[in-house]
Amino acid sequence: MIPVKLKTQIIKLHQKKYRKLHNEFLVEGVKGIEEAIKKNAGVLFLVVAEDAMAEVKIGNLIKSVKKSGIEVYSCDKKDINKIKNTVTYPGITAVVKSKNFDLKDLLDGKPILAFDKISDPGNLGTIIRTAEWFGLNNFLLSEDSVDPYNDKSVRSTMGSIFNAKLYLSEDFSGALKKLKSDGYKIVLLDIEGEDLNKMKPTKKTVYLFGSESHGLSPALEKFIDKRYTIKGKGDAESLNLSISAGILLSKLYGYC
Repeated sequence: MIPVKLKTQIIKLHQKKYRKLHNEFLVEGVKGIEEAIKKNAGVLFLVVAEDAMAEVKIGNLIKSVKKSGIEVYSCDKKDINKIKNTVTYPGITAVVKSKNFDLKDLLDGKPILAFDKISDPGNLGTIIRTAEWFGLNNFLLSEDSVDPYNDKSVRSTMGSIFNAKLYLSEDFSGALKKLKSDGYKIVLLDIEGEDLNKMKPTKKTVYLFGSESHGLSPALEKFIDKRYTIKGKGDAESLNLSISAGILLSKLYGYC
């Protein structure tokens, strides 16, 4: 059975402040945990619901991680209800170390996706997953953005979070200024601007998105070198942020 200390640790990781304090987050489900192990993401231990121990996929995973020296603890239904993040619990949870990246880690000559106050964890997770498909893993987030290690964000990445370089900047404006001084162009994806189809991608570019509700913070306007928009014909007010990012990423294929 899981020790009380570890159970308390997991429950605390439901909150952003403890995820940040301990550099740890939760991953639920066999697929996500398998991806974490495959990518050497730093799995600390697993917790398995007692009634899920006999499931074939979970059983095989348990055998595999035990060979790697990772501890596995069982948990009764009462405690699982305190630990789980989802209504339909997949039977298994891992505690994983999160990586600390700095701005310099993003300076690899590839494009950077930057987000000012992105608020929806599902959008962020989907963008991280889509970006990995197209070969991009550099992300700059303002500190007041949603936590990428939020449970919904982690689930939405489908394991891509383990390859992502995520830098949450306490000085987003300063980070953009530094990138410009290092030769990066700042391109804003906006409701107004030149047709995205006319864009000629370059590697040393920051592709910037404003928040879903309020757009770009006025203080960041001075950093913009170019604006592009995704043209459409229908009556919808705008595109979902993750869809917009996906369309952009398809244009960047070969430059990532």
